[in-house]
Amino acid sequence: MELTDATLVQRVVDGDLNAYNALVMRYQRQVYNLAYRMLNNAEDAGDIVQETFIRAYGALASFRQNASFLTWLYKIASNLCIDFLRSRRSKGALSLDFELEEGREPAADERTYSPESSAVRGAVGQIVNKAVMNLPEKYRVVVIMRHLQGMSVEEIADQLALPSGTVKTHLFRAREMLRERLGPVLEIE
Repeated sequence: MELTDATLVQRVVDGDLNAYNALVMRYQRQVYNLAYRMLNNAEDAGDIVQETFIRAYGALASFRQNASFLTWLYKIASNLCIDFLRSRRSKGALSLDFELEEGREPAADERTYSPESSAVRGAVGQIVNKAVMNLPEKYRVVVIMRHLQGMSVEEIADQLALPSGTVKTHLFRAREMLRERLGPVLEIE
């Protein structure tokens, strides 16, 4: 029988490092996906995952047992990503083209599409991804959390310490901006 997150957390607090390894194995993929979507860089996302679990371990005693462990991890990871993006912006970031040339994108999924279909899907995906990444930070974060991580408005509000209404407003404005930017390109209304 698989142990609950709360049980594993309590075991870690009691000194069982294997219990923490179980939590890391359980959630590292989800944390990585969030970080990659926010940073659009595999190497940086991996660094954020490591830092997230290091910080989570150090703060485990403050974890509320009635809260969702994954949501708590997402909050730590999203805050680290936001800090990273701010520092990267102030230092001057590498261009996406340079990062792609350096091989900093994750491996493609193995799917069976025709070459034409794969090319169209890839091109559309790049256009949409670029539009999302060009959103203002406060909108980009909520779009990624909602549409790419599948989080509820309440979970996002909890993670970002914002009222639910503000999250909904950010999502609405982000969608409007995406519709304006992508509509002419993708011929959508």
